[in-house]
Order: sequence, then C-alpha cells, then structure tokens
Amino acid sequence: YGKHVGVAFQLIDDALDFEGSAASLGKPALADLNAGLSTAPVLFAAESHGDVLIPAMARKFKEAGDIDLALQCIQEADGVRRTKELAAIHAEMAMEAVVGVLEPSPFRDSLVHLASRVVDRSR
Repeated sequence: YGKHVGVAFQLIDDALDFEGSAASLGKPALADLNAGLSTAPVLFAAESHGDVLIPAMARKFKEAGDIDLALQCIQEADGVRRTKELAAIHAEMAMEAVVGVLEPSPFRDSLVHLASRVVDRSR
C-alpha cells in the first residue's frame, strides 16, 4: 500500500510541476526542469523524442532552449497525461492492496480514501 501511494503521490507532483502556478503549487512552476531534474513527464517524452531530449537531459536543461524543447516534447508525447494515468494505476493498486487484506472498517475506508485523494490533489 505505502509504496503505491508514495509512487502515485510523486507522479502527481511531477505532473503538477507542469500544470500549476507558483500560487497553487507553493513552489515555482517548472521548478523540477529548472533544477535539471528529469521527472516522469520528461521520461515519457524521451521514449519518442530521445534523439533530441536525452542530450538536453544530460545537460540538465542548462543550455538556452533546453527547457522549451523539453516542454514541446512533453506536450507532443502527452507526457503529463501519461504521468497522471500511471499515478492512477498506482493509486488503484494501493486501494486493492488494502481492500484485499483488511476487513471493512472506517480505518480501511480512510486508507482507500487517502489513495484516491493523492491522485485528485492540485497542490
């Protein structure tokens, strides 16, 4: 349960970095790219745009135009949507782990609700 909830949380965090504003995120948008991090949306984009994206990733997006290139590749590869879909899969796996082991109770329901909320968050 914990592994899948944690992975779902991180994947949504990766997606929000491309969708949110500084006010909604509590940190600047694109903070991960600006820090040179290749998060899930970038990795999905690298599957189809590796020839141009992997060198920018290796440079940690420090050359002029690298961030714009990454954003274009992510958009073309549907990287943010695919990241959210993977997060939903992990949240579902977390819910299945709890439902398959624990007897019905308010505690089990809370764990299921938490896994669901992880993918629905906006910050």
